[in-house]
Amino acid sequence: MRTTLARRGAVVSVLALLVLAGCGAAGSEPGPPSTSPTPTATVSRPADGVSLSALGFENGPVDRVFVPVGAQLATRVDQTNNVTLVLTAPSAAALTDFYRRTATGNGFVVTADDPATTTLTFSGFGWTGTFTGDARASALLLRPAS
Repeated sequence: MRTTLARRGAVVSVLALLVLAGCGAAGSEPGPPSTSPTPTATVSRPADGVSLSALGFENGPVDRVFVPVGAQLATRVDQTNNVTLVLTAPSAAALTDFYRRTATGNGFVVTADDPATTTLTFSGFGWTGTFTGDARASALLLRPAS
């Protein structure tokens, strides 16, 4: 029971981080954009990744966004206006590296990358993505671009 409550607390903490990151993003200036490729139609499935479509997701860029093989998915939302994954493993730093590599490798443009806060933002194909995490859990949020 204690483990379940601790996990729920971690999930709530990460979701709160996403809400705060989303609210702060409108009024803050992001760091300089990372060098990234021009969006293309080519999809490059990473050898260490599983697509969202293979995990049963139906909304969002499900064939262009991946989760590392063996990742522990704590909860998920799959809606037309919001796709969210909360992960408890691997670490936030490892996931940031994974999303930095796979986002640019699949034609997304990284618009903000802050290693100090373990936050990565990217866009492309009509969607924006935000990844953030801490020592307890991480979350990937995908929303239609406005």
